[in-house]
Amino acid sequence: MAGIRKASFKRDLDWWDCAGIILGIILGTGIFSIFPTLIAQHNTSAFLIILAWVCGGLFAWFGSMCYAELSSLLPWAGGDYIYLSKAYTVKGEGLVSFLFAWAQVFVIRPSSIAVMALILASELNKIALSINPHMELNLLMVGLAAVAFFTLVNMVGITIGKHFQNTMTVLKVAILVFMIIFGFVMPPPVHHVVSSASLWIPAGKGFWGIVGGFWSAMVLTMWVYGGWNEAVYVAEEAKDPYHSIPKALFFGIFWVTIIYVGINMVYIRYFTSDGLAASFNPASDLMAVWFGAKGSVIMSLIIVISAAGAIHGLTLTGARMSYAVADDFKGLKAFAILHPKRRTPSMALLVNFIICAVLLLLSRGRIDSAETLTYYTAGVYWYFFALVVISLVILRAQVSVDEIPFRVPFYPFLPILFLFITAGLIWASIQYKPVETLVGIAVLNLGIPLYYLFSVNKLHDREGSRSR
Repeated sequence: MAGIRKASFKRDLDWWDCAGIILGIILGTGIFSIFPTLIAQHNTSAFLIILAWVCGGLFAWFGSMCYAELSSLLPWAGGDYIYLSKAYTVKGEGLVSFLFAWAQVFVIRPSSIAVMALILASELNKIALSINPHMELNLLMVGLAAVAFFTLVNMVGITIGKHFQNTMTVLKVAILVFMIIFGFVMPPPVHHVVSSASLWIPAGKGFWGIVGGFWSAMVLTMWVYGGWNEAVYVAEEAKDPYHSIPKALFFGIFWVTIIYVGINMVYIRYFTSDGLAASFNPASDLMAVWFGAKGSVIMSLIIVISAAGAIHGLTLTGARMSYAVADDFKGLKAFAILHPKRRTPSMALLVNFIICAVLLLLSRGRIDSAETLTYYTAGVYWYFFALVVISLVILRAQVSVDEIPFRVPFYPFLPILFLFITAGLIWASIQYKPVETLVGIAVLNLGIPLYYLFSVNKLHDREGSRSR
């Protein structure tokens, strides 16, 4: 059993700081990209498009309530990894939690950060109107500088980090709220007025065709809602984790849903559902309608702000997961050290930066190359969402209900409904991208020999090593 650490996390986060992390990560670049178009292509009616975004918010809320209870039971840094480790570690064997960590720490999260960094660099390049034969090299260098900068911000301390995250989040929310209000105040072009024929059920599709299209759209919608569970990774730094995390999850997802539904209603108001499905980038098209040639520069600035907030949030929460993994495995204890004064997981942040830097170098400055790993492995993430919610049932059986600070409303109906929807999304992922899903499973399975090769199954007792 390991000894008590010399330093512990600084409890400096209020519930709105945790909500800011959720908003900052979810409101990344997805809503400003081609995703609204792809979702519209699967649904092709205004009603089904808006329904997909509403259902995405509800599904995220269902899952967040399960995570809120788990966070109140285990208010430690690490989130999903902690819950999987506690529920599925048997006789020192923690393969399930290790595979989650393998996929998240080494593939999904760093590739997401790398993509965001290259998008940020690309949009800065557009603003500068740079024409350079070595553009990809420029993007690579700016991307590396961005990841290094946000890593340093997180190393300085959680107080600086939360202020930066809150500033980026307020800017993003203000921009999106402005777009929604402006979009409903300004009259759309006459030829873009929504007709009643395109409002409800798409013509020429049978019942099962509509259902299949809707579920495929939900896979994409939940991609854009990705990050709804991120607040649980900083539970150990919340002033009152038993109340702050549930409150942050509820309000964070509530406002994201309102914003996503509102902005898509504006898209439909200006372009109709058919026009939205035909647009390559509806956000840029909207800015062009409003501001003409200057619209593209304004859109690039918005995307830079959104990408910056997402990179910072993913870096902040990702380091807590890496820290939790290192804290569990004896061979990695050197990476589970908090800075004695700043009380930040500096070594975990450094490791995360190195992994992101390697992925950026391998991408050679190409966004599509960096996106490949994310596309191949993100579908696998749904398996872990299901396992985390099942872990709620397992861990509930080990304690008295009266001892749980926050309890899932409508238990067990809500977890069962979440699992049912997750199963549907897994099925839709396989139908929508079968090859990518199989590759994702293969990448995940690469973690199995690594687990046994390095003998990382020798876990220590977390309760005994963590001061609470």
